[in-house]
Amino acid sequence: MLRDRGINKKWQGFFMPEHIKTLRDNDRDYYKTDRPQLDETQIDDMERLLLESLSTKTLLDITTWKDGFFHSKVGIVNKIDSLNKNIQVLDELDCLITINFFTITNVHHLNNHF
Repeated sequence: MLRDRGINKKWQGFFMPEHIKTLRDNDRDYYKTDRPQLDETQIDDMERLLLESLSTKTLLDITTWKDGFFHSKVGIVNKIDSLNKNIQVLDELDCLITINFFTITNVHHLNNHF
């Protein structure tokens, strides 16, 4: 009596692990985007919103860019460290997140407060 191993087993394992890694890396690279170039007005607006959040505890959505991908962080600015060029954001789970100034690409108000 012959047993079928199932379709998943029949067509599995034709690629070497290095080949699979290369394919995944190529797929990841396809979705990468360039860092947007910000003008002085955009930078001034973002700085104003960050300072406002620090003083009034306004909730912000901060978009950062790293290695070709955008990331969103929501929270209230807890500290601005101009010497080290970063900010600390207190997120909704009361975790402190440190964000480098140069990774920030956009800042928006959210209507809620903690």
